[in-house]
Amino acid sequence: MIKLHATRHAQLRARQRIGWHHRTLERMLERVFYAGLAADECDDVLHDYIDSRQSEAAVLPRIYGEHLFLFNRTDADAVVLLTVYRLPSEFKTHSRRARSDWNALAA
Repeated sequence: MIKLHATRHAQLRARQRIGWHHRTLERMLERVFYAGLAADECDDVLHDYIDSRQSEAAVLPRIYGEHLFLFNRTDADAVVLLTVYRLPSEFKTHSRRARSDWNALAA
């Protein structure tokens, strides 16, 4: 089982940008990481936006709701949330479309 943690910076950004208390963030980390959309599940427009927000290649992006969560693998069994961004409005429709396509494939 992968251990999920959030940095202090990620806790502050989740509070600022989503309104999540650090305990809420800890509770939601597993859901965001496993149920969120990965970059390869998105269309090209959204994929390009995700690539522009990443600072290094080892980052594991996930889109959950209307937010972009950037994770990084620290060990083979540990993943850390680095930061949270709010999706710009022009990418929200792409996110919803990718989510509905993903749900249709899962059914």
